[in-house]
Amino acid sequence: MAGELKIWALGDGAEVEVLESVTVGLEDHLEETLVRRPEMLEPGLYLVGRQTPTEGGPLDLLGVDKDGRLVVFELKRERLTREAVTQCIDYASALNTRTPEQLAALIAEQSGSGGVEEIDDFEEWYLERFGESELSDLLPPRLVLVGLGVDARAERMARFLADGGIDISVLTFFGFEHSGETLLARQVEVEREEAVPSRRRSGQSRAEKRQALQKRLAERGMTNLFEEIAATLSRALPGSFQNTTAWGLGFRLPFGERRRTFCHLWVQEEVGARVQWYASPEHYDADALDALGEEAERLGWQPGGSGFALDIAGDEQWQHVREGLTGFVTTALDSWNPPPQSGTGTFQEQVWSYLRQVPPGKVVTYGQVAQELGSPDAAQAVGKVMRALPDETDLPWHRVVNAQGQLAATEMPEQRRRLAGEGISIGDDGSVDLGEHRWRG
Repeated sequence: MAGELKIWALGDGAEVEVLESVTVGLEDHLEETLVRRPEMLEPGLYLVGRQTPTEGGPLDLLGVDKDGRLVVFELKRERLTREAVTQCIDYASALNTRTPEQLAALIAEQSGSGGVEEIDDFEEWYLERFGESELSDLLPPRLVLVGLGVDARAERMARFLADGGIDISVLTFFGFEHSGETLLARQVEVEREEAVPSRRRSGQSRAEKRQALQKRLAERGMTNLFEEIAATLSRALPGSFQNTTAWGLGFRLPFGERRRTFCHLWVQEEVGARVQWYASPEHYDADALDALGEEAERLGWQPGGSGFALDIAGDEQWQHVREGLTGFVTTALDSWNPPPQSGTGTFQEQVWSYLRQVPPGKVVTYGQVAQELGSPDAAQAVGKVMRALPDETDLPWHRVVNAQGQLAATEMPEQRRRLAGEGISIGDDGSVDLGEHRWRG
């Protein structure tokens, strides 16, 4: 086990002062300090949750790292013990059983407290920052233990898990008093192996996702029930766009120049099928939203997950709730209140026109393009337009980066080559200095 940090202050000449470590005060302020300055945990980290509820209890801090991966932080105001390792595994495993859509709803619902920013729509927030990723890239979560030191058993357990391929880290902090100030030092006891490929589930084609969903339905004997519910929702939501995941279907409706999620139908562990309707104030007038909420509860929907959920355990229950579900969805669709489209031409044509104006040696972000086109929440739609460009396009697609200035993961070598040819330097982390190279035209 690594020993406690020792720090010496070197004065003029041969004067050396040994700094005494302190824990008084540090125990009370460590978590608050880390919430204010998440980069002390790791560079590029976004904190998206504090005391987030899980089946295993409230986890201390929840983050998304620079690669778009979910990170579970277990903090102790003392030395880390084996119980902390067990707790962290419990929290991470509980989150890993949720669908990406359920995670997005949980994070949005719990955000905005304890010093964590409020996130109204986590999917939009995520795609704004990780435009080349999908929500499924959040999983499986990484594990990070944080404490004021670590005992031998906890460190041994963490190293065993890391050697076995589990993405786990151990960080310890030490406080020192010097010249009336408290200094904070961080030490990495168990470090994650960056070179080990993660078990992320991104990159699946639509056919692969459909196959995974069909397999999950067949294993639970739910294929016919699920297809009947999906067909009913499709008839009630004409013109909706259906997004297939390994856990279910998302039904998205036009919202300005983009689409927003109206409801999800997914496979719910130990329940059967679940229909989740999202009661977003952005999509409905206040009076309509109140009336819909009352009607949902009257029909047996349960509040939660930024809306209301209806669990359907089997065929008998489905026959009982089918008519009410159809009526509720139809009413909610009639109350859907999207903003008008802005500008001239299709959104795709507006993106193309804007990109043609970006000069060599400059870059823009997905969110910046959306903002300039009058649809500040449409960064995801901009990303889709970019991904749909043909290989032979003459548009300067390589001049679009994400909100942190990072290049597209799937096209990084070619994008790097083109930007370098225009005099733009790329950092070791695959990012452009937006302060120097962002176009403000």
